[in-house]
Amino acid sequence: MTYPTEQCRTCQAPIIWAVTDRDKDMPVDAQPSDKGNVALSVDDKGRVRARVVPAHLAFGRKDLRLSHFVGCPDAPKWRRR
Repeated sequence: MTYPTEQCRTCQAPIIWAVTDRDKDMPVDAQPSDKGNVALSVDDKGRVRARVVPAHLAFGRKDLRLSHFVGCPDAPKWRRR
């Protein structure tokens, strides 16, 4: 599935904005990763939803992505405390 992408405001990498199960915004890398643990889906309201997949269920999946906070060099600047 294709999701709408934007660019990270600091590192310019392509990201997908998703909403977590706790209704928090989460930037997710646009490209799937072999180390990914975030599954994306679209809910009935058309929002992209992010769900963290436990490691024992993530093994071998090719559709999982990483939170953009994992690789963004400016992640500490954007994290909320």
